Order: sequence, then structure tokens, then C-alpha cells
Amino acid sequence: MMDDQEFEKVVVENEKLIHYHIRSLHINDGNKDFFAEALFALWKAYETYDESLGSFSTYISWKIRNALIDKIRKDSRSKEIEDIYQSQVLHEKGYIIEDEINDHYLWKKIKEVLTDNQWKWVYYFIIHDLSVEQIAKLEGVTRDAVKNWGRHARKKLKQLSFEGLEKP
Repeated sequence: MMDDQEFEKVVVENEKLIHYHIRSLHINDGNKDFFAEALFALWKAYETYDESLGSFSTYISWKIRNALIDKIRKDSRSKEIEDIYQSQVLHEKGYIIEDEINDHYLWKKIKEVLTDNQWKWVYYFIIHDLSVEQIAKLEGVTRDAVKNWGRHARKKLKQLSFEGLEKP
């Protein structure tokens, strides 16, 4: 059975090692999640250490580094899954809100004046109230590209005369 005071001593002795691995892997650990993961790895290493396999310092260093790398991979996979989910939600949102366009004649005339990408900006940014970042993710382009679409679309829309757009 592990003594709490004995393990606390191990933590104090190896705290710099944990910080070394966090820095060497270029981890931004603002919430101290990675530090907590490293402490857990240190505890598991302390419990499972076998003297016949080598020195304790080498073993804990290996366990801590691998635990941090595993957490990076896990967080990366979670981020990818979240991005895919958000993309699907944006597509579904586009399909659900489609029916909110009330004046089809007006939007049809506006669409005729704009390029495909400028229309995408109008459709997502104005009609569906999505952010530039959301549009960029949805279309697989940079934020600057979406901003460019918007800049050109606004320029064309300002020049457009709405006087002759009454319904026939």
C-alpha cells in the first residue's frame, strides 16, 4: 500500500520533470489539465514500477511523456469529432431555415446579380445569420475568402436599384 506522504515526496521531486515534458511538447496548459494527467501518470508509474526493468526516473519520465502524448491525441480526436458535428449541424440548420425566405422574387433577382460565392455569403451571412468563421468551416475556405465574398457582394448590392423589382 502506498503511503500518501511518500507519494507527495515523489511529486515534489518530479514536478520539474512534469513541467519539462509539458514545455518540450509545446503544450499550452492554461487549465492545468495536462499537469493533472502527468500527475496521474506519475501515480500509476509509482504503483507499477518494477526495479528489475530499470531506473525509476527513466520509467516515470517515459510514463509521463506517453501520458501527455496520449492526451494530445485524445484531445485532437475530440476536436475533429466536434468540428464534424458542427459542420453537420450547420448544414442541417441551412436546410431547416430554407423555408424562411419569404420574398423569393427579391432573392432570385439578387442572386442573378451576384457570383456563386457572393451569393453564398448573402445566403449564410445575411439570411441565416452565420458568422464568417462558420461559413469558412462550412465551405472549406479561409475566413479571408469569406470576407472577400462579402466585400464584393456588398459593393454590388449598393449599386443595385430596387425600384424595378416589384413583383410582376
